[in-house]
This record gives sequence, structure tokens and C-alpha cells, in this order.
Amino acid sequence: MRELSMCRLLALVAREGLQLDGFLTALVSAAKHDPYLGLGGSHGDGWGIAAVSGGELLLYKSGKPIWEGASLGVLQQLLRSPLAMIAHVRRASFGMPSGVGAAHPFPVNLSDGGLLVVAQNGTLNVSRALKLIGRKMPPDNVDSYLYAVALAERLEEAGSLAEALESLHRELEEQQAVKNLANTVVLLLRRADDSWDAQVGVVKHVVDEASFKYGELYALESPGLFAAASITVAENLDCGLQLKPLGGNTVIVVDEKSLQVSRRSL
Repeated sequence: MRELSMCRLLALVAREGLQLDGFLTALVSAAKHDPYLGLGGSHGDGWGIAAVSGGELLLYKSGKPIWEGASLGVLQQLLRSPLAMIAHVRRASFGMPSGVGAAHPFPVNLSDGGLLVVAQNGTLNVSRALKLIGRKMPPDNVDSYLYAVALAERLEEAGSLAEALESLHRELEEQQAVKNLANTVVLLLRRADDSWDAQVGVVKHVVDEASFKYGELYALESPGLFAAASITVAENLDCGLQLKPLGGNTVIVVDEKSLQVSRRSL
């Protein structure tokens, strides 16, 4: 399975009062041991997090395993709800770059001064993904970074995160650019008059039947909380929350302020 990019994802949008430790502990547990990878399977090729909370933006990436060092503990002290957050632990595809620069999430600046931050679980055909980008890009980039650039271009055109995500994933299908899956979590920070608004996007996109179980995403919508997570993260949660499988391929966008959730089928 090493030739496939087998990573794990977490996305949260929460009002005040949520304790985040249980979610991050579940992410660490999923990274250390993932039964869906087989004996000894882990996600130790780096990790990262992006969050917006209380007028602050936190973006952190590491090429080390999430369970090593003290950085997670420091970040846990900084993360407070209300917030919008995405997180990622990485198991790199064979032949893909490694180290901190290749760790997810990938930030892309927008023309209004906002920021698009993308993390992904899956593998794209790089040569086909390059055809979806309007500017010249080196072919030795991480496939998920190319995806982030392509999504930013569509976001500038469409204006809507939901429309941009749906458009890009349909184009990926048309180009047959998704090798197994292209599950994605996105944090978007955009200017709204004199303030800045955050949204979180979640995409389940599985095309390979052998990846259906591994690629399942689970989600929870409740008053004051939206959560989405890869199956191993969801199964490691020990906080009484019951996340349910998304089932079919889906695009979800959640507004940080209102917690309004919109869904589109792929």
C-alpha cells in the first residue's frame, strides 16, 4: 500500500466550550497505528494544522511524526473554541517529496488578502492534475499542493467555496486524475467588508472500490459543533460523540460563525 498516499484528516467547526483534547488525541492514536494499513501501519511522514479562532490564525507544519516532540502540547494550549480547524497526519506516497515543506496543510494566498489552506488524503495523477492549473507549475510538486493551486483558481472565479470544490472534483473525474481517492479538508479565510470570515470544506471523493472502507469519512452535526474525520480518527474518539459515515461522495461547507452546513453530492 506504500505507493498510495494514505493519510488521515480531521475538520472541526465549534462554538465556545468545546474541549479539543479528545479530537487531537484521536488523531495521534490514528497516526501511531492504523489497522486499515495492516500490521505496523502508521502515518509518520509529518503532520500539520490550520485554525482560525478569536481573530487569530494558526498554521503549523512538521516533517516529524505527530507523536514526537512537544509541539502538539504547545498547540493545544493555543487552540480554543470557538474555532474553525483542519488537521492532517501524513503517510507519503512513493516518490513524493518528504519533510516539512511537503507536510500538509498547504496554504495559498488569495487576491483579496485571504488564505486558502488545503489538506488531503489520496493520490492524484500529477501530469493530469497539472492540466487543470492555469499557470506553469513544476511537475515534481506534491500532488496535493497542485490541487490547492487548482482550487484557489476556481475559488477566485466562482466566489463560492462549495461551487469551487464541486467544479474541481468533477474536473478531476473527467480527467481521470484521481488514482484512488481525493478526500479533502479545506480552511478558507476571506474578507467580508471590515471583518474576516472563515469556512471549512470537507470532500469525500473515493473512486477505487478497494479504497471504499479505508476512505470513508465520518461526520457529526450538532448544536454548536460540526466535526468530520477519517474512519480511524472517528473510531479513536473517546468523548461520547457518535460520528456517522458520509456514504456517497459529497461536498460539505460549514460557516464558522453560523455553523450553517451545506451539502452537495458528487
